[in-house]
Amino acid sequence: MKKIIISLFFLLPLMAAIPVHLFAQNAGDILRKMDEQYATIKDKQANVVMEMINNKTGKVKIRKALLKQKRPFKTLFLFTYPPSQAGIGTLSLPGGIVYLYMPAFGKPKKISNLANSGSFSQSDFSTKDMGPRNWSKNYTATILHTNDSAFILKLLPKNQNESYSKLVVTVNKKYYFPQRILYYNLQGNISREANYQYERIGNLWTARVASMTDFRKGHTTKIINSHIKLNQGLKDDDFTVKQLVLNAKKVK
Repeated sequence: MKKIIISLFFLLPLMAAIPVHLFAQNAGDILRKMDEQYATIKDKQANVVMEMINNKTGKVKIRKALLKQKRPFKTLFLFTYPPSQAGIGTLSLPGGIVYLYMPAFGKPKKISNLANSGSFSQSDFSTKDMGPRNWSKNYTATILHTNDSAFILKLLPKNQNESYSKLVVTVNKKYYFPQRILYYNLQGNISREANYQYERIGNLWTARVASMTDFRKGHTTKIINSHIKLNQGLKDDDFTVKQLVLNAKKVK
């Protein structure tokens, strides 16, 4: 009996250490699988309805747009409604470069090195939110807990210049896409919350509805995608300043 007790005394610390090691390893695997899931979509085209919701008054502004995206991060976004904004568009390119086209000015305006925290088309989404996450490259993960359908991860940004201290992400266990993201500011409080609803198109999963709530502003943006087309083979030539202007003139 004494030998058994002594053996347990030495084994318990080792047993306690094993889950921590495995959880850290599994968390990294989850991030890599999230990247693999995202990588299945090479390009995307959709009609977009953007609901801009004032959570204090309940007032909702509706905008409609055309969206084209291509990996690694090229986005063409053109408003079609309301008529006063039809033809206004943005072209986002790698390196944080954005071109803004407004028909009233007649020529695109280049905004170089746009901060990733900058608003995307005056919404509650940032430019970074609309681009690739590169989860395994940009974050260190820990599993907080799990349930029947999801992993809940704590992600710490590797870049010390980020405007938030951590993310808490709910990840679908079967398909490894993020369903909910809580953004914590540098003071440790929740500042924003994103929620995603996915649709399966063929063998691919893509977000059909995405919402972002900014608690400081008391405002929510909901993006609803329809007529979604994936992996059509969009070309780099579809994402040029020239194409931005040509498409905007067609919309206008």
